Amino acid sequence: MITKNIAILTSGGDSPGMNSSIFGAFTACQNNELHLWGILNGYDGLIDNKFIEIDYQLLAGRINRGGSILKSGRSKRFLKSNHFKTAISNLKKNQIDALIIVGGDGSLKGAMKLRDNGIKVICLPGTIDNDLDFTYTIGFDTATNNIVNAIDNITDSLSSFGYGAVIKIMGNQCTDLIDTVADAIHTNLLVKSKDFDINSLVKSIKTRYDGNHLPPIVLVLEESANIEDLCTVLQEKCKIQFRPHILGYIQRGGTPSAFDRRYGFTAGKSAVESILRKKYNCAIGLIGDRLSSKEIENCFKF
Repeated sequence: MITKNIAILTSGGDSPGMNSSIFGAFTACQNNELHLWGILNGYDGLIDNKFIEIDYQLLAGRINRGGSILKSGRSKRFLKSNHFKTAISNLKKNQIDALIIVGGDGSLKGAMKLRDNGIKVICLPGTIDNDLDFTYTIGFDTATNNIVNAIDNITDSLSSFGYGAVIKIMGNQCTDLIDTVADAIHTNLLVKSKDFDINSLVKSIKTRYDGNHLPPIVLVLEESANIEDLCTVLQEKCKIQFRPHILGYIQRGGTPSAFDRRYGFTAGKSAVESILRKKYNCAIGLIGDRLSSKEIENCFKF
């Protein structure tokens, strides 16, 4: 079978560098006289038959922006048999020879379901959480920089008043993001699980903070603690005012770093090249400092 039509979708939480992945795939398709089709809104777009041909006009001025020009989403409908069959039918109706999926763990599980039903897939790890078994996932570097920059700004103001901060960090179950940020801002004040030791945290704050240096910054992973309640407890025990901060989508948004632009672009190109070599049904990402492929089943940390 001669490959003519490749499709690409972005799924799950958006990550900076997804657009670079799309551009990388587009570049490889142009070099090999293939058509690249974008599917809007992730797996929902498969169900709703939202296919658009990707061209220079769509990409112009947008390849180095955050988010996804194809939009993203989490599809509950895709889990239902009737909608899944519609998605398969739409891929065949549009004569798609292979599908590139950029996303996190939920997206890869959807890819395995497509693979098991005869669809040729290639996965690219796009998630700021870094919770797939690659050295880095697309978007992780940018998110780390976003968080560090935001904390630096918060710290400038807090240091004027001697306040501390409790800051919620994304990451799902994975601690890579909070650990890397902690190293970068030089704090060991971390809450990474619901059974954390409040007394140990208080002791660390009292040991490190003397009122003359940077304020204590406590990082909290996702749902490990209610940050407002934690601020109240720390104020009572440490006799320092603490302010809660939820960075939210600031962590996922913004211009991708040079690292994530290059990573996304080269991974997108590699996905198309893998399809042309008839090597399907795998994931391609960084292991060490090189792009490598592995079975999709071997990509999950949790």
